Amino acid sequence: MKIKNIILSFLVLGLILSSCEEDFLETAPTNQLSSDVMFESFDGAQLALNGIYARMYYFDGDGLGHHGAAYFGNVLDCDLMGEDMAMWDRGYGWYTATYGWITHRIADGGVNTGRWLFFYDIINQANIILLYADDIEDATTAQINNVKAQAHVIRALGYLWLVQHWAQPYAGGANANDPGLPIYLEPSQEGNPRSPLGEVYQQILDDVEDAITYFSGAADPGYQQHRSHSNLAVAYGMGARAALAMNDYDAAATYAGNAIANSNRSLFAVGDFGDEPHALLNDIGASEIMWGIQITGDHSAIYASYQSHMDARFMSYASLGGQKLINAELYDNMTATDVRRGWWIAPEDEIEDDDFYMAYNNAKMLSKEVGNFAGDLPLMRLSEMYLAKAEALARDGDNTGAQQALYDYMSNRDPNYSMSTNTGDALIDEIMFHRRIELWGEGFRFHDLKRTGEPLHRTAEQGHNLGLANILEVEPEDPRWLWLIPQDEIDANDAISSGDQNP
Repeated sequence: MKIKNIILSFLVLGLILSSCEEDFLETAPTNQLSSDVMFESFDGAQLALNGIYARMYYFDGDGLGHHGAAYFGNVLDCDLMGEDMAMWDRGYGWYTATYGWITHRIADGGVNTGRWLFFYDIINQANIILLYADDIEDATTAQINNVKAQAHVIRALGYLWLVQHWAQPYAGGANANDPGLPIYLEPSQEGNPRSPLGEVYQQILDDVEDAITYFSGAADPGYQQHRSHSNLAVAYGMGARAALAMNDYDAAATYAGNAIANSNRSLFAVGDFGDEPHALLNDIGASEIMWGIQITGDHSAIYASYQSHMDARFMSYASLGGQKLINAELYDNMTATDVRRGWWIAPEDEIEDDDFYMAYNNAKMLSKEVGNFAGDLPLMRLSEMYLAKAEALARDGDNTGAQQALYDYMSNRDPNYSMSTNTGDALIDEIMFHRRIELWGEGFRFHDLKRTGEPLHRTAEQGHNLGLANILEVEPEDPRWLWLIPQDEIDANDAISSGDQNP
């Protein structure tokens, strides 16, 4: 039964979301607003959405300590659990257990529980918006459709992250009957059992398709009140991510192609990288950013922020031993004319005893200003869509189409790049090599290894601190690819028992 007199607790936080034109969206004065206030108008519904987007980066002291960083804490998890991001040293200890493949296997651990709760939190808030959306007053049908579409994108995002963490890979449907996740489509105080994996992915696709339908029924499908809001292209992009995770390559290529066609965005060109190529990624107004989060100095989580763990140019956790290095073998195999080399410190530019100018150190994902933890963060970029399209076409056997998609992308990264003549596995390997470079630090590698059935392989030659990395080899069939269900969930949810725990 739908209860519509509940109090909505969106973490609006007085957030100010500024657009590229420097005008500002209205924000809520408190963090608890009644449904009457929140949904009395289209602008009020936008406040509810803004609260979710604020939740994407806001540190709320939920027991995670400085592992927090909300959504972007998950981004760090997924890169640190792969082979392409190495930690220099222990520093203050943050994320070291994640890097060592320990955190996700502790059922009663705070980080494991916090990650689970974060995604179910944004799913629940999306469910509340969908519950109320048809009752928004002083709104056109097109505006209501826009609100619904954004909520469906958020819900799809939440379930896609959860299912890739806590369930087996879909493997083209081979594991469709394996345990998935509890699915909630309305706000609820009662726990649900784990639905089969196939049903979880079907729900993600349903949300994607609903978002596409509702955006198409909005006044302007490409409209974004702010770049932190999703639109039609982002919905297609979410479909591309889900289809890749399902190994449905025909669908992935179609979704990615539609995302590109509807994006109204352009790839960064070779000449855009300049002397500070990191500036391309910490400004959501940049040409390639399809969807991102804007973080001003007033709203930064300071030491608990993603920037603190990534930017070693000033006093931060990254500068105190927590430097994040690219896989040295990956970097060294880039061509000399690839402009992406500027996203890391070249070995020849290393400066001894300099926290930042350490060989292979991150210079890609940095704050906007030295000494300030503020900096926008991308949620989806156009380059991801080109690479998704290229990968999907290659895995589907369309070598010519994949070569063209890769060229369309790589000609904007390396002025000397020629159309690939690789085919089959060699072409797939080439595409994945560039995907690993392009999306480094943006949270894809753990899931990419898992969905493609590749082993984890970490070595000292790659730059890994072997004592800190702890786990160096993990085969695809190893149960350690599964995150353990939080013990708090098992204790509180009558529909899940200890027998439902992952192996």
